[in-house]
Amino acid sequence: MEQKELALSLFEESELEGIQATGNPWIVERDDPATVPVPLPIVITNVQGPYTAKDRKLWTFLLHVAFEELGQQGGHSVAIKDINAVFRALGGEHSTDWIWASAKRLAQTTVEFEVTYNDERYDTVTNIFTASVPRKGKRGSELHFWFPEPLIPIIKEPLRFARLRVHFLIKLSGKYAVTLYEILEGFANRRDGECRVTIEELRRWLKVPDGSYKDWKDFKKWVLRPAMEQINADPLGAGFTVEYEPLRKGRFYHEICFKLTKTPQRIQQERDIRSAKSKKMRLADLKAKGRPALTSAMIARADNETRHTLDMGEVERQFWAHWESKGRKDLKSVGGAFMNFTKLKYKQSLGRA
Repeated sequence: MEQKELALSLFEESELEGIQATGNPWIVERDDPATVPVPLPIVITNVQGPYTAKDRKLWTFLLHVAFEELGQQGGHSVAIKDINAVFRALGGEHSTDWIWASAKRLAQTTVEFEVTYNDERYDTVTNIFTASVPRKGKRGSELHFWFPEPLIPIIKEPLRFARLRVHFLIKLSGKYAVTLYEILEGFANRRDGECRVTIEELRRWLKVPDGSYKDWKDFKKWVLRPAMEQINADPLGAGFTVEYEPLRKGRFYHEICFKLTKTPQRIQQERDIRSAKSKKMRLADLKAKGRPALTSAMIARADNETRHTLDMGEVERQFWAHWESKGRKDLKSVGGAFMNFTKLKYKQSLGRA
């Protein structure tokens, strides 16, 4: 896949507003999964260093823990035993020593990306993590960590990102399953649900050692199939299932087309998120205009009561204009007042008023 192809937006602009982590990283809840947006440059390209699958899990988990406080002075602090408890519950390590070892590898890992300052484009490189622990009592003590300042803007306002399911990611154990899941999640919200990539590019993304599994049959048997089976074994956890088709170029397989299908539960969750975001934006707009909260549910009830025959946007406009003309009087029941106003407009449309 060419770099310019990767640069294509995977989301509509409206979907990129107010990007936040969801769920609770400390509580494993399948009906409300803990998710965190991770920029695609970190998921897919330009990451260099001793960055193992285990380290990817820890970095993503700690990103969720710190997400709301990113960019604040002083960094973040978490008890190592609490981190270990979550990983142990999901089938991970049973000691705490690995966390400091993983943090050190993360601190030696760098990412390269482009940023814009004053309409100028700059190439930027930074490490992806900084950490420290007390020299005494390391076991079970606090892990202090920071996400480097140059990285904060692309985390908080990513142009392209994968919304990773933190606990599902931690549960994955296959050598290549973690990275493949991260890559596929980056394409799950494409309109066509596809990810097309050359086999050589996929090998680089998965960090398959040079010279290993060069034959397609070996790559499929030892890399691709085990990773796919792990992901597909838990569709509810992943939020999707995936199939693939190898594509030939001449006599040899050259490209892979992955096809992702979201689960019904995920589709409903995303609808709920969009509905909640729409409601939040609507209430914020009403508050900014000094108006009481007229919710979308109130409007929907009035629309249903009047047989969906009116332009509810126009009715709402007229309702607020009428309210303004009456001196912005206090409304004991905004929903009731709007319902009565809508019914009056309905009668007028029928010539009964």
